[in-house]
Amino acid sequence: MPRAALILLLSLCVLTPQRAHADVVTRVRDWFANLGKPKPPEPEDLGARNTFTLNPLALRHSQLGVEYERAFGKGFSIYLGPEFAYGRTPELWHLSLSGTLGTRLFVLGNAPSGIFFGPEFSVNYQLRSENHVRRRAIGLGLGGTVGWTLVLFNRFTLSAGFSAQYRSVPDLEAPGEGALRVELVPTPRLAFGVAF
Repeated sequence: MPRAALILLLSLCVLTPQRAHADVVTRVRDWFANLGKPKPPEPEDLGARNTFTLNPLALRHSQLGVEYERAFGKGFSIYLGPEFAYGRTPELWHLSLSGTLGTRLFVLGNAPSGIFFGPEFSVNYQLRSENHVRRRAIGLGLGGTVGWTLVLFNRFTLSAGFSAQYRSVPDLEAPGEGALRVELVPTPRLAFGVAF
């Protein structure tokens, strides 16, 4: 080894701190210990986990069509959709507040992107005032949904599908108390929104 290279090597050893020596020794020892072993798998990037969408086709059924969805794992998500309707005439006014909570099970793709199906549950609160007489009622709904969601560039979402619910709501328009109205609410889905 030439004399200049030996002097340079000794001066580097003297001038560098002891911690740097230990770090180099540790890295070399780890490299030899892991020689021939497979690399540990890197965590899989599942992409966007949340979506916020708007379904204009739901307006036909007095629903807002706004929905928030959160994915848990690769094949499961939970979504929440509020609903609101208000009507007024000179003789009466009617207010309806609802919320739908559901799960989506993805049979193809990684949640929230892919082909899904799942159950949903809703609660409906209605308030009606006619000729200064107020009546209120709470109803429940149970149904299911099926569809397909596509997340583009981890920023935009497009979803198509169909949901249907059986809703049991006391009829506030009937003259007597306790009248029950059961209705099937089919809702086509062609939603767009953002993913994050």
